[in-house]
Amino acid sequence: MPNKNSKLHQRFLDTFSIDELNDICDNATVVTQTTIMLSTKDNFFELSADGSDKLNIYCNNNHDSTEKQLTKDEFMKLYKESSLVEMQIISVDE
Repeated sequence: MPNKNSKLHQRFLDTFSIDELNDICDNATVVTQTTIMLSTKDNFFELSADGSDKLNIYCNNNHDSTEKQLTKDEFMKLYKESSLVEMQIISVDE
C-alpha cells in the first residue's frame, strides 16, 4: 500500500518505522527524497540519505551552537524531549 513516505530514500525507510517517519515528516520544515530538516526549541536537525551508504543525522544545538552527528536513538531522544518550533509553511508550485 503506498503511503506519503513512498518517495523517501530507502535509507529513511530502513532506519525508521512508518509511524516514526510519519511523525518526523509531519513536523519537518523540509522534506525531499534525500533530506529531512526539522527544528525544535533546542535543536535543528538534518537527516540526510545523500552522499554515503548510511543515513546521516546531524544536530545543531540552538543554545550553544555545537554541532554533532547522532545515532537514531540519540536523535529520537532529543527530538521527543524538545517542543517543536512553529514555522509558517509556504508552498511553492514547481
